[in-house]
Parts: sequence; C-alpha cells; structure tokens
Amino acid sequence: MSVPPPVSIHQAELSATSLRYAACGDGPPLIIVPATISLIEDWAPMIQFLGQHYRAYFFEMPGHGGSSPLEEGFSSVRLSGVIGDLADHLGVNDFALLGFSFGGILTLRALQGLGERVNKVGLLSPCVSNRALTRPPIDRALVSALVSTLGFSIPRNAVARLLGNESAVRVLSWFMQEIGGFESPTDIRERLMGFSPSTLDVLVAQVREVLTVTEEDLAGPYPQPCFFGMSRLDPLLEYDRTGRFVHENFGDLVVETFDWEYHAPPEPLTFEDYVRDYTPLLDADRVRVSRDAARGIYTLS
Repeated sequence: MSVPPPVSIHQAELSATSLRYAACGDGPPLIIVPATISLIEDWAPMIQFLGQHYRAYFFEMPGHGGSSPLEEGFSSVRLSGVIGDLADHLGVNDFALLGFSFGGILTLRALQGLGERVNKVGLLSPCVSNRALTRPPIDRALVSALVSTLGFSIPRNAVARLLGNESAVRVLSWFMQEIGGFESPTDIRERLMGFSPSTLDVLVAQVREVLTVTEEDLAGPYPQPCFFGMSRLDPLLEYDRTGRFVHENFGDLVVETFDWEYHAPPEPLTFEDYVRDYTPLLDADRVRVSRDAARGIYTLS
C-alpha cells in the first residue's frame, strides 16, 4: 500500500500578500490552483497523491484561510502575479499548473500572464466561460443580483456579521447550493460560519468572474501540453462547451472523460481513494512523451 508523503505548511511573504501554502513530495514542481473557498486541509489527500510524482504546492487564496487579502482587491489577473511571485519565492523558474472548477479560470489567466514559465497544464472540470454554466437563467439572475448587492460595503459588512448566526447561515447555505449550484465536499454551513469579511470579499469577486468571464477572455491558443478531465454528466458546467474550448485552445491534449453525476465529489476523497481510482492517470502523465516528440489530441482508455 502506498504511504502518503508528508505535507509541510509554509508562509511566503510576497509583494502583494502573505501567502499560506503547502508543499509535498519530490519531483518537478506543480502548483495547484485552488477552487473557491479552499483550505489546505481540504485538499491534503490530493496534494499527497500528486506529491508521489511531483513537488506539489497548494496555496490558500489571498484573503482566505491563512493568506492576507490583496490591497487592490481580488481578481484572477492579480492572482496570476501572485502565482509568479510564489514561483520566484520557491526558486522555481518553470512549473506545471493544475486547476479545478473556478481554478480553471485562474489557471488560464496564469497562462496568459506567465507565458513560457508554465510547461504543462491540468484542467479538471474547469470553468472556462459563463456560457458553460448550466443553471437556469432565473437562478443566474438571482445570484448576479446578490453579487451586485454585496459589491457595496454596507450590505457586505452586514452579511459578514450575519455569518455568526446559525439561521442566517442556513439560509445562505441553501441559496448557494440550490440556487447557485455550489457543490463542495466540505460542510458549507460550517465553513460559512468561519468566514472572515475578507473571505466574503474573495468569494464575491470569484462568483462575479464566473458570471461574467467568456471564452474570448480566456482564449489562447496555448502551446503547453494539457490534460483535460471532466464528467460528461457534470451538473454545474456544460461538458460539450467546455470540451470544445479546450480542444480549440490546446493542440497538445490528453482527454479523460468521466461519468460522475456531480461537479465535486459529494464526500471528501482520501489518499487511498485517489491511489485506488486515479493512479493510472498519474502513471500516464509520468510516462507521457514530450510535445517535441509527438503532438496531437488523444483520449486515455
């Protein structure tokens, strides 16, 4: 049985933020770009799984967890600079990137901003356009109205104060899951009650980008080899539209299609779960030839 490699926690004092990050394993560097409201502890099993073949790094979003807010406010473009600063702090010149869900937007922004420093890309169920959202128009309109309201400091501060109230959090949790289609393997109610005002700021900024970003905003083409994995039954993002974007923007592409009836796992995955179910994908990535030797789009069997 595989033994999970240890995860160490660090604090990087960067120009724009004090960033809490995890490091695990040995091998070529891989920076995992977090999805919405992600803590290191949530993703430790994945970090350890990837740490079997990579020197894997995972950071908490500026303004969330142990990372301080960006002075000018959160945006995917500004986060691209943070990723570059983190790589500099680590002494890493070039690295691979892996993004899941909203982390897909962040990963593509990093590709645009960091260019040749990124040598490989992984996109798992990525959000690449607001047009790929499967929520009904009325639901999106309600979420957009809430995000617009929370763009003002008075209502945002009022909501931040309410996050200590069990009844208010229960209503907001229902809204996020039933109206927003928000999926998470963590307890959303418990997580919301631990939100700081800066975390709420980050969440509002992230949702605003999800509702407004388009394929044109994130388009390449990108020369980096890319692994794209997604469920054709994803209830939050349209598989065909997402897949079409990835095929159009990456010429060197590996595709793995799943049949999950969810966007994020309904229960947190353990290290053993990852090893049992996904080791073949990690092995395929390790032995894959470089794009200099072979190019093209193919599907893993």
